[in-house]
Amino acid sequence: MKNRATFIIWTLLLLLSFGYISELTAHLEETLLSDEPESIKSNNVLGLEITNFIEGSNLKKAGAQIGDIVIMYNGKKVSSIKDLGVLKESITTPEVEIVLQRGDNEITLTIPKGQIGAYLKEIVPEHKIDDDAVIIEGIDKLSWGMNMDNSFLCALHRIDEKFGQNISYEDISGLSGYAFRLQFFDGWCPSSPDATCGKDVGAEILKKLGYNFNVYHMATEFMNEDMKESAITEDEIRKIMMKSIDSGWPVIAIDLIEIPEWGIVTGYQKDGKEFFCRTYFDKTKGYEIAKKMPWVIYVITDKQKVDITPQYKNSLLLAKELYNTEKYDNYFSGIKAIHEWINALQDEKYFDEIDDKGFEETNLANWWIYFSLMLARDNAKQYLLDNIERFDVDSEIISKLAALYASEVEILKNGFQYVPSSEMVKNRIDWNQEMREKQTKILKVFLTIEKEVNNLFNKI
Repeated sequence: MKNRATFIIWTLLLLLSFGYISELTAHLEETLLSDEPESIKSNNVLGLEITNFIEGSNLKKAGAQIGDIVIMYNGKKVSSIKDLGVLKESITTPEVEIVLQRGDNEITLTIPKGQIGAYLKEIVPEHKIDDDAVIIEGIDKLSWGMNMDNSFLCALHRIDEKFGQNISYEDISGLSGYAFRLQFFDGWCPSSPDATCGKDVGAEILKKLGYNFNVYHMATEFMNEDMKESAITEDEIRKIMMKSIDSGWPVIAIDLIEIPEWGIVTGYQKDGKEFFCRTYFDKTKGYEIAKKMPWVIYVITDKQKVDITPQYKNSLLLAKELYNTEKYDNYFSGIKAIHEWINALQDEKYFDEIDDKGFEETNLANWWIYFSLMLARDNAKQYLLDNIERFDVDSEIISKLAALYASEVEILKNGFQYVPSSEMVKNRIDWNQEMREKQTKILKVFLTIEKEVNNLFNKI
């Protein structure tokens, strides 16, 4: 599907113009940076599930565990993420009691007031499943805060856990090339880290793991004439997904619940009027029900048994290509992408002339590219260390690469304070020239290390 990436880019840009993509930051703030996001409306919230902890978490130190559900805070029922934020702001004492549900037991913990240091997800009552529902069981959750935040690759990882060789997310990230990839859209866009945009490493890893598949996209008013020729209708998308579920294959699909992130269609009921799914925005413990019909789907037709051993060394050759190819479609790549990103941050004329909406969109793109890069390089480090004997390359080179990536992650983490999300930016002062200059300095240090990395790859 040659022009699919272009279609996604322009659709995302159009969504941005209507303000939908900015919701991404709120959801990421909910689970990655703080537990005080903007209002998230939900009915009948049973509590807030702990999906992970941040370093130094007060709640973890007090004895909380992943999977516990926060049900009370300071003697009051927790009914939403927003509700927790309001309750926290009202605390005047140095400590506060939190009640957790763990299985059939309630556990009371005392922690200091303020940030609790947990990744939280609202839990609501389960959906009713009809007797004639068709469901593929055994596909695990997608969630922010598990260091698996590329939604396409995580969706594939969950599918491969059930149908494939059950390799790690880090291996999928490395074998696909995503761990080594950096893209910067020619003009700011948060689609830059999408695995299927620019250099489509999403399709490539599907093939490498032995999956045969077809890609379909829905007809929309935003398409150019070339895209319209291969587009299909919403009803056709529905029938294709039902047929895939009937044959036992889940579907990788975009934009099922909140915003255009990838998820997995896992079943259906009511003759396809309701589709079960896994997404990053689920609020039930079981499969969620999709709120929207996806406009791009990857439909697996079968899987061949493959030997992925040669792909480990090939991934290093792919990394070399990604570093040294200047552009894929409208995305700058590798070393060139870093230069373009730095230049864009230093273009104060651009920041002076764009309107408030453009400023907000640029801020979101910058934050998401930076954050995704930080996680990708962490995956690269782990991928190399986990498979040091599989690359058929001098282990000293692999160790040096892993060490360089570890230093990059540390640099990016330390600089994250200068890369505010749109939820933190209430006006232009909150992301000013001084902060952009500090980010530029961080990226210049990062670039120096990336050149060292590239030199090592060029020796392979």
